[in-house]
Amino acid sequence: MVGFTPGSSHAMHIHQGSCAAQGDVQVPFPDVTANDVGAIDTTVTSSQPAPDGLAAGTLLNIHLAPAAQLGDPGSLGYTPISCADVDPAASAPLTMAPLPGQQPQGSAKLTYDPANKTLGVDVTASGLVAGSAHAVHIHLGSCDSQGAVKYPLNDLVASPAGTAEATTVIQNVDQAPPASGWYLNVHLGSSSQIEENGQPTLYFQPIICGSQLTGLQRGR
Repeated sequence: MVGFTPGSSHAMHIHQGSCAAQGDVQVPFPDVTANDVGAIDTTVTSSQPAPDGLAAGTLLNIHLAPAAQLGDPGSLGYTPISCADVDPAASAPLTMAPLPGQQPQGSAKLTYDPANKTLGVDVTASGLVAGSAHAVHIHLGSCDSQGAVKYPLNDLVASPAGTAEATTVIQNVDQAPPASGWYLNVHLGSSSQIEENGQPTLYFQPIICGSQLTGLQRGR
């Protein structure tokens, strides 16, 4: 999986129910941890497997926080960020995805002015929580292989309808944006929330990402 906060850890469980209607934890797993580019490629084994094996009417869920910070259902840390319904008869791997329902999405337009050495960035988004604020950055790398911040942009602030627009003009830009090697992230929280003592918080989690900077899609 890709699109996580680099270096972040996440609780993972099999729950009763479905992604659309989640129930209690049935099988806990050790936390899964993203590498330094935000990808997870690991194997974990539960110490408390279900005695009757995989069963229909269950789901595999990855939460925003690690187990030690999970909190109760409804808390920020408990927020499910990727889910798949379990089909014990299926032979193909599970396909993890965000929960059903409206998902954040957006677009960005970059306009470079070589005479004034400015880069204008217009970002629009929808599907946000009404009134929520979100940090936005241009990073080096790609959505699948995340890197350092290249340019911080103005925060998005969602309207009551969950839409947002923000324009940033960056000065002293010596060259036009490259065809590849930059990507744009919209984060779960605002600029004041995404870091604490120089380290990413739970609010750093990317919720929209685009490597081409024209048609942005939710991280996966």
